[in-house]
Amino acid sequence: MQRLIEFSQHHPLLIGLAVAALLALAVDEGLRRLRKYREVGPAESVLLINKGAGVLDLRTENEFSAGHIIHARNIPLAELETRAAELEKLRGQPLLVYCKSGNDAAAAAAKLSKRGFEPLAVLKGGISAWQQEHLPLERG
Repeated sequence: MQRLIEFSQHHPLLIGLAVAALLALAVDEGLRRLRKYREVGPAESVLLINKGAGVLDLRTENEFSAGHIIHARNIPLAELETRAAELEKLRGQPLLVYCKSGNDAAAAAAKLSKRGFEPLAVLKGGISAWQQEHLPLERG
């Protein structure tokens, strides 16, 4: 214990950085637990889809037509507020939300959560992660 006190007296910057890093980790974990959705990878997404989860693609129509997850519905992020009623029949059942890289899907999931949709999952890494795993896409 004496050595730790001595170290902290001689290296206050290192101690400060360590405390800041721990604090950042604690805040990040706290925010993650407050989210109303969870992030899932491609493999877990397949399991959700196989169990009957709805799938929402937030990309543009052209991106959707170029290739999307099988049975996905396309509602571009910019139209989500005005077209959310189209998802009403999915209320109360699992919903997987994805975009190109995963960033927009998190924001959309937060909006859907406020509208009462749950449980929600976001495809971590978006369709890019799905393609990296060589999972099937539907065209058209």
